[in-house]
Order: sequence, then C-alpha cells, then structure tokens
Amino acid sequence: MECLQAINYFHDMPETLEQRLDEIEKRVAELGAIVGAAPRRKDWLATVGTWPEDEISRDAERLGQEYREQVNRSGDCAGT
Repeated sequence: MECLQAINYFHDMPETLEQRLDEIEKRVAELGAIVGAAPRRKDWLATVGTWPEDEISRDAERLGQEYREQVNRSGDCAGT
C-alpha cells in the first residue's frame, strides 16, 4: 500500500520545478495546520515520568532537588 501511495505521489507531482515547489509548500502548510491544531499542554503533569529510569536522570533529579532546597534556605525565591 505504501508503495502505491509513493507512486501516486510522484505521478501527481507537477512537471516544472516551480510547480513542484508550490505543491510541496502547499502540502507542508497543510501538515503544519494539522500539527499546530492540537493544543499543547504546558503543565508539570504532561512531563512527569517522561525521563528514563537511569543513573543520569536520577542524578539530574537529585541535583535539582538540592538546588531548590538551597534556594529555599537562602530565602532567594527567584533563584538568582
């Protein structure tokens, strides 16, 4: 099936370079509209558990926790 789609894709492509570029730009814009249509979640729940369970990830987590504790102890909530 994928092979047939590829053949149809190239068969349907315009002949000149300018026409081909116009067609590709149109298809990229259509794909961008599809991808951009989904709302992106930017809350912590969307990223919890996305790091792999390995030593580097655990070290990064530990260092982040130590930094937050240090900032909280110093009273500098902005972290600067």
